[in-house]
Amino acid sequence: MSSTDDKPPPLSIQDINNIITNLKNLLTSDCAEAEITVATNTAANSPTGNEQDGSNRTGNEQDGSNRTGNEQDGTNKQDGDANQAQETNDKKKEPLYELGKLCKELDYMIRSFQNLENLKNSLTEPFKTLEANVNDIVSDLEKDELRKQVQHNLRVFRNNITRVKILILLQLQAASINSDGNRALQTTFATGEAGDLPYLYRQPIFENSYYFKEIEEKYESLDDRQKLCLLCFSIFPENAEIKKRFLRFWWVGENFIPQNGNDEMGDLNDTLTTFVKKRLIEPVLKKNRLQPRSYKVTPIVRSCLIHFAKKARFFDYDPDGKPIMDFSSCNKACMVKSERATASWFADYLKGNDKDGNSEKPKEQQQHQEQGKLSADLVKLQMLFNFLNKEKLISASQQIDKLQTLFNLSKQFPDLPTEWFSKMTGIKVLYLGRWEATAGQARHIEVEDIEFLKGFKNMKNLRLLSLQGISGIPKLPATLCKLENLRILDLRACHDLEKLPERIGSLKKLTYLDLSECYLLDYIPQQLNKLSELQVLKGFVILDAKNSCTLDDLSELSSLRKLSVNVNTTKFNIDEAGDALAKFQKLEKLRIAWGWGGMPGKEDSTLDSSSEQQQSKTKKKLASSISSAAAKASTDKVNKGEEKGNWERSAVAAAGEANSKTAKLGGGLRGTANIALMAKKWRRLSMKGREPQNLEGLERLVKLDLQCFPRSEPPTWLVPRKMKKLTNLSIRGGRLGYLNHKDGQKWNVDTLRLKFLVNFKMNWKEMQQRFPNLKYLENLRCPRITFCPCDANGVWQKFVQSK
Repeated sequence: MSSTDDKPPPLSIQDINNIITNLKNLLTSDCAEAEITVATNTAANSPTGNEQDGSNRTGNEQDGSNRTGNEQDGTNKQDGDANQAQETNDKKKEPLYELGKLCKELDYMIRSFQNLENLKNSLTEPFKTLEANVNDIVSDLEKDELRKQVQHNLRVFRNNITRVKILILLQLQAASINSDGNRALQTTFATGEAGDLPYLYRQPIFENSYYFKEIEEKYESLDDRQKLCLLCFSIFPENAEIKKRFLRFWWVGENFIPQNGNDEMGDLNDTLTTFVKKRLIEPVLKKNRLQPRSYKVTPIVRSCLIHFAKKARFFDYDPDGKPIMDFSSCNKACMVKSERATASWFADYLKGNDKDGNSEKPKEQQQHQEQGKLSADLVKLQMLFNFLNKEKLISASQQIDKLQTLFNLSKQFPDLPTEWFSKMTGIKVLYLGRWEATAGQARHIEVEDIEFLKGFKNMKNLRLLSLQGISGIPKLPATLCKLENLRILDLRACHDLEKLPERIGSLKKLTYLDLSECYLLDYIPQQLNKLSELQVLKGFVILDAKNSCTLDDLSELSSLRKLSVNVNTTKFNIDEAGDALAKFQKLEKLRIAWGWGGMPGKEDSTLDSSSEQQQSKTKKKLASSISSAAAKASTDKVNKGEEKGNWERSAVAAAGEANSKTAKLGGGLRGTANIALMAKKWRRLSMKGREPQNLEGLERLVKLDLQCFPRSEPPTWLVPRKMKKLTNLSIRGGRLGYLNHKDGQKWNVDTLRLKFLVNFKMNWKEMQQRFPNLKYLENLRCPRITFCPCDANGVWQKFVQSK
């Protein structure tokens, strides 16, 4: 017999578990015996209370009430014997303590091996599913008529792999908790599921409990509109953070809250406040945020909401309380990632079709099968929604025109068949983009083809369209402009979007347009100023493009209240922008951010040193600007006195400096760059002597946010006299060094945020004098702002004593 045959077979996990269990039982019995022995010895060495009383009585009978010295010595001797017995007992207890520690260690080992066994058992079925997926893909590749099914199987295969990875990750997370200090927690975190709240949906015990009755009573106290708003929280996972902005989108799209300007935000805040007071939802409070921007529901409340939503046919759910894509019983549907393989009936149908093509069958049987054959549109719809049976597929296809809400909850590829997309004539809310508010890695969403978007032409009732975070959309079809009832268009973070439709001005009822984080957007149609009802515009890009929309064009939007601007050209002049901003009629909130394309010095680095003609043109332009500035300065001196005379002397000095530099230029890149810089300087100097004629637009501003400001001096219009209603000022990044304070005027700002300003200089005393109404200050990484009593997070808040 060989040496390899003599080796014992390797132990399984169960064998190791049994050995450790037996060893633990043995140690436990030893601990019990040692405990009994110690207790017996302790009892033998310690006199009982009666014996002590008897000895005391004897002493009293013999000697009376007085004690002699010999009796005291006897008492001391007894105390010494007791101490010695206690030390002996402590020494005997030390092995008992050590045995107890070993038992705990063995418990830890047993749980660890049980976790491995659980991992093995939990991965058995998923690996069988992966094997079946691979076999299906390989078999379909060999058949030309099933090539399209391969793409669907690949997506299912990818989803199943992700599921297995998550299972393994849960075990790794549980193992990271297995430190010596946390071993008491193993009963909760051992499997990654033991600590989770069990599903309460459809549990009779829960539905008859006090908690359910209490929440049901609160729910019934709401009006019908508030009930529908609350049921929107039922489709999200446990402890998911739902943004306030997203709730506003959805509720406006469903017409749950009125679309009446400020009343819309008022109703939104009132509704959320009501839910918070009734403890139906919880606000998510984050650092340095005065007001919550996200909300969530507890698992118990969520289970109740699922019950209410199912009863009201708001959404449909599976037995575990998860929303499903079946909309045959309601007019709302969720797009969720498929966690199971292709429905068994559909898999059999595909295999049956394959077999029919490779065999000869009677004519009657072929006719019967042709009658049950699915059309290409039905096959696409089933591949997308994966209905459990054929009857639900047929029912859904017959009422797809009644679908009012389609929400992408977790699907990565939300491509819809063009035929079915164009049949959604009753759709009101189409949310295909990302909704998550997590700060970590965002969910990737992508479309392979944008042909299905041409179905917009039939969606006459659509009020909300969100494509947030979807990749693969370089442009939007012209049919988008036919959405005559569209209120909200969310294109945030569409990173591949390059242009908007030319006739976007046809969306007459549009009130909210978000173009934020569309970094490839290089053209804004001028027809944007035709959106007469537009109230919020985010991500407007100022470009150096021909016929692109400008701030002057936007000033025609009479209803615009909130505007965020991204500057991507060095030709933008913030001082000249004051004239355009003064024309806005209702603008209250403004954010201007300078991107890489708008930072100074960019265009200077691209100048061609061999362009002599361009240099001569620049010199002529500089000379013309110098002469015009000098003439204007002399006129201002006559009309306005010595204040403009100071500006004239600075202009003459700058002109002399420019002439001396121009005379020394020998041509080439350096000379052209200096001339361009002097031209910019003269444009800036020329703006110091003029102010906007109409200040109404600036006076209405309540909130102003400047990001990456490229100059050290502030805009000429940013002064307290013109910003009378400004209460919130934020300046983040850039080169700004100070704020204008002419004639001792003071700001009405009560919230001030200053971040990453290296050159900004001010001390706490000056800040209190210039901002007497200040209640909240955020000072982050501004080294020249000194003596501010901010906390470790750079925040200071004024303490208001309650009466």
